[in-house]
Amino acid sequence: MIKIILVPIDGSERAAAVLDTAHIIAGRFDAHIKILHVRERASEPYLFADLPQRFREQYEELASSAVDTVIDNVKEQFEAFVEKSGVTVVEKPGQASGVGASFEIIKGDPGTVLNHEARLVDVVLMSRPTRHRVGGLGVGERLESLLFHSGRPVLIVPPDWSARKVDHAAIGWNDSVESARALAMTLPWLPQMEKVSVLVSKKRDAQGDEVIEYLGFHGVKAEKQIMSNKRDDVGERLLATCKDIGAEFLVVGGFSHTRTRQRFFGGVTSHLLSNTDIITVMAH
Repeated sequence: MIKIILVPIDGSERAAAVLDTAHIIAGRFDAHIKILHVRERASEPYLFADLPQRFREQYEELASSAVDTVIDNVKEQFEAFVEKSGVTVVEKPGQASGVGASFEIIKGDPGTVLNHEARLVDVVLMSRPTRHRVGGLGVGERLESLLFHSGRPVLIVPPDWSARKVDHAAIGWNDSVESARALAMTLPWLPQMEKVSVLVSKKRDAQGDEVIEYLGFHGVKAEKQIMSNKRDDVGERLLATCKDIGAEFLVVGGFSHTRTRQRFFGGVTSHLLSNTDIITVMAH
């Protein structure tokens, strides 16, 4: 069951689509939306160490002003979301009948704070990275940290996504630990879908039948879809198959051929995070 949804926001325009998507998911489960902003501590660049004190003070003032501007934007985003969605604002989960939302600003290192806050929620929602390489600045860096260290699934909202209820889920299966975890963590969603498709390569045809049988034990009726071999990149094949069958909700694991971060984020996962145009749930 999905009961607590974590939505980190940073003041960017893309946060609105993520919040709207969180509201739709929360409506399915009468869940709580935990909206969080991490206020980073302004650190003095080491290059400034030898500069006169007045220049260092000016930098600190400018950095503090920039942070305050972001805080103002974040507060406005939260207020606009509450007015638009009509959610009940509460301090903690469980204090509202139906969908509730809370908002908190925490000072600290974003990676450390987000990993800690994510461990006791059911799913984390974030926008798709604007960088083409995971592990870069901003959202990409946060996603990498959350995927590896939170132990929770991350739901990625693509750019220009029009928040709506989706009813066709696709499960990418490659018999890996990551894909098994992704499947287990998204089981609460699947019974609510009108259609569920299990995507497998030709060599895993029989395993697709096993996944369908397993889902049946949980009351989920699914069908198998063999992915075409026309594309060498598995990420491209996954997205192309979803487009062909009309699926707008993709569930995947790491799809790594090795367990090092470089290879994990250099293949399928990197392609999906850079190119997915549908809701994508990942777990590591």
